[in-house]
Amino acid sequence: MLLRHSAIYLFARGVPGLIGFATIIIYTRLLSTEAYGQYTLVVTGAILVYALLYQWLSASLLRFFSQYQNKPAELFTAILIGFTFMSFLSGVVGAVLAMVWWGSVWGWLIVIGVFLTWAQAWFFINLELVRSRLAPIRYGLISMAKSLIALGLGVVLVLWNFDTYGALIGLFAGFLIAGLWASWGQWGGFYGGRLNRELVRSLLNYGLPLTASFAVAVVISSTDRFMLAGLIGESATGLYAASQGLAQQTVGVLMTMVNLAAYPLIIKTLEHSGPNAARAQLRKNAILLLAVGLPVATVFILLAPNIAAVFLGKEFQNAGVKLMPWFAVAALSSSIRAYYFDLAFFLGKRTYALIMVMAVTALLNVVLNLWLIPMFGILGAAYASVAALGIATGITAILGHRVFRLPSLHGDIIKLFSATLGMATVLFLLPEGDGILTLVFSIMLGVAIYLACVIAFDLCGVRKVVVQVLNFVGRARG
Repeated sequence: MLLRHSAIYLFARGVPGLIGFATIIIYTRLLSTEAYGQYTLVVTGAILVYALLYQWLSASLLRFFSQYQNKPAELFTAILIGFTFMSFLSGVVGAVLAMVWWGSVWGWLIVIGVFLTWAQAWFFINLELVRSRLAPIRYGLISMAKSLIALGLGVVLVLWNFDTYGALIGLFAGFLIAGLWASWGQWGGFYGGRLNRELVRSLLNYGLPLTASFAVAVVISSTDRFMLAGLIGESATGLYAASQGLAQQTVGVLMTMVNLAAYPLIIKTLEHSGPNAARAQLRKNAILLLAVGLPVATVFILLAPNIAAVFLGKEFQNAGVKLMPWFAVAALSSSIRAYYFDLAFFLGKRTYALIMVMAVTALLNVVLNLWLIPMFGILGAAYASVAALGIATGITAILGHRVFRLPSLHGDIIKLFSATLGMATVLFLLPEGDGILTLVFSIMLGVAIYLACVIAFDLCGVRKVVVQVLNFVGRARG
């Protein structure tokens, strides 16, 4: 079931991921580095507010929906009341900040950011509800609608000289329309529900530690952008965010697809079959995560010059060549932590332990940025991000094992690294070249070598599956 759901989520998140990739390509050609930096800061701020105020609602809905599936009224009532209160709180704070900066360009940007936060929160809450119902096709269609509307309308408005405002309004419209679609027919069980205070306490006990954890994770991933804007300027943030976005839209999104399919299955297995069965599911998840993320990150490291030349605007390319290898490592490390090691705390229902780990990491990230940005500029921010995320992964791996024992992966890790090394050797020996055809050829060759190595090393018994597929194809032709 994991492979089948992952294949569906490959489409469900893959197409929006490609659209997100296209967004970076287009906006780095239509917007200046300063305008792209402003766009990035508003989007990052909206994500941070979502993590602080709304993430606990999404996480709690995903965790408790299976338990309340046959009687959802009380759960839905608690979620909607929480959403309304958090939206009121963020609106008040946003209004105050907008008045403070009303004399500058940031006055209207903050107003748009507030509306963007509301629409984004409603969208993600409803998307998690769709995911909880194990409906990956609907999930994918809604995600694609959001991405298409955001990019299409945003490009039109940017071409009409609305620049940063146009890109942000397009994104807001995408979240709003897709969020309304996602909520259609989903909340029927809300009617007649009452506020169950015991349930609210359960949601808070589970969700608030996750809010702290997720918020700190967002702080780690966004601090560098705000500090670059403060220490160097908004143009530096634009250069930095474009390269970071390319890596995240490939390494991060591909690994997210695996988690989207795996996490609900892990929860369901734990609820119905116990910890040992859940560990077996976790092992499959971890292997698939690494099998996807490790080779993609390696491609970004080795082919960074050509990737930057093909996908980034001219103003962004030089920075991209230097930054993308670091961001590929950061995205790989962050995804392994979030989608594997962190699950020990979630499954063990001891999410409070994550708070201190991530808080220490966030503090370290700030200190490293203050130290390294003045010394190395935008590269210093990348160094700080890789170091902080790597430390967070190591700490959660050590502590999480004590909360919920994770399965051993030693033998498969060796096979995965060996397959990736084989691919990397071939790519490293290729003659230098540029252009999209050269890039496509290099990637296709790397994929072929990697898959051949995976089959040769018989990772997770894949050789048997390949033989069965070949036999099936042979019988079909016969």
